[in-house]
Amino acid sequence: MNIPTFNRRSLGRRAARLLRVPVQAAAVSSEPASLQDILITSKLKSRRRRKPNHYAENAALQSLARVMTTSPETLIDTLLKLALELCSAGTAGLSLRETNEQGEQIFRWTNLAGALRKHIGGSTPRDFSPCGVTVDRNAPQLFTLPGRRFQYFNGLDFTIVEALVIPVYLGAETPGTIWIVSHDDEIKFDSEDARIMTGLAEFTTCALQLTRLSDVDRTARREGAKEIAEHKLTEKTLRHSQGDLQAVVDARTEQLRQLSANLMDMQDQERRRIARDLHDSVGQYLAGIQMNLSSFLSHAPGLADPERSRIADSIEMAERCTSEIRTISYLLHPPLLDETGLRSALSWYVEGFAQRSGIQVALEIPETLGRLPNDTETALFRVIQQSLANIHRHSGSQAARIVLDLTPEFVTLEISDQGTGIAAETLADFHSGTRLPGVGMVGMRERVLNMDGKFHVASSDQGTRLQISLPLPANAQSASA
Repeated sequence: MNIPTFNRRSLGRRAARLLRVPVQAAAVSSEPASLQDILITSKLKSRRRRKPNHYAENAALQSLARVMTTSPETLIDTLLKLALELCSAGTAGLSLRETNEQGEQIFRWTNLAGALRKHIGGSTPRDFSPCGVTVDRNAPQLFTLPGRRFQYFNGLDFTIVEALVIPVYLGAETPGTIWIVSHDDEIKFDSEDARIMTGLAEFTTCALQLTRLSDVDRTARREGAKEIAEHKLTEKTLRHSQGDLQAVVDARTEQLRQLSANLMDMQDQERRRIARDLHDSVGQYLAGIQMNLSSFLSHAPGLADPERSRIADSIEMAERCTSEIRTISYLLHPPLLDETGLRSALSWYVEGFAQRSGIQVALEIPETLGRLPNDTETALFRVIQQSLANIHRHSGSQAARIVLDLTPEFVTLEISDQGTGIAAETLADFHSGTRLPGVGMVGMRERVLNMDGKFHVASSDQGTRLQISLPLPANAQSASA
């Protein structure tokens, strides 16, 4: 029989709660018991299952998730300690299959927690151990007094009353097992313990993958360290190049931002010009056509009814064209924005938007709001215009709210709806700059940032809220009062 050896290491003074008094080893018989005598897996289902403690399990999973992201190298040890708590076990361990110097396959106790933790590094034979039985059967197995068959366990400080062993998978490979043992006759494992340990085995798989990646990384670092001396000059050059490249990237980014600002300013100017041309030129031509037709109709009493009807239809179509051109002109750039200021332009636009879309819009503007700088009024109007368009196209909301306010240094704007919201992943990517949700949203943000303002979007399934603030010149607030 291959008798395992155990390395003695001090892993701290913490003992399992139920293991303060060692349990006397069972008497060793001259003949090992059969596997059928110690294998009681069927009792996992026949025993009365205790009620799950979902609160403790959730806390354990959260703890494992934190460890996985902060210090993955301690994940397995943390997992084994949690297994002790969740299953009231005496010892928990991880056994990994390996080949020793003699070419024999064994299971190495790579991690331990609990009463037997000083035996970390010990091993058991691949083909004569609870781990081997579990791997061969490819399913969780429950053993009672395994020392009756595997008599090398009888040399331990604590008797193993029961052992629950779960296979651990790594892709198509089964590299080992995770297990818990009871050293107390009062502690018996059931199907709830098997369920918990099966879930922890999945975390063990993640830990093993992280460990392997970490080993590969450490090996690569060791090999790379040998070449550091030869490459110091190259590394220094690369750092300088990286700094120069970052400076170039920053300069290009600033140039793009300035270009974006110029393009939006040119777009505003072009909208203003087209709106003026539509109103002053095309609109006047249509008005002239309408007057000529009306005059012709009134001074031609001899016209037949079909001709009169066609002329009347032409007058009506001219009136519709005039109305639509006026609407398009005002949407491109409302003259009220230049003539009477933001308050009048917004009131007109919001009223027309509500009529066209069927969305009820609540507009809250201070009564004392006067004229603001032209670029500030234009930016606020364009943000509101684009936001309402987004609400109409994407949110499904039947209501929107616009609140404009002034402080001594800033003008603030908040636009909210009651729609379906923006997906959290999309919004996170937008804030990080990894993905752009749409030209309209990006254009609004760039317009605000180019004016040294602040731009923030928050969203949930209850709706979306956009908040911006733009700085005001020192004389703007007094002019507004």
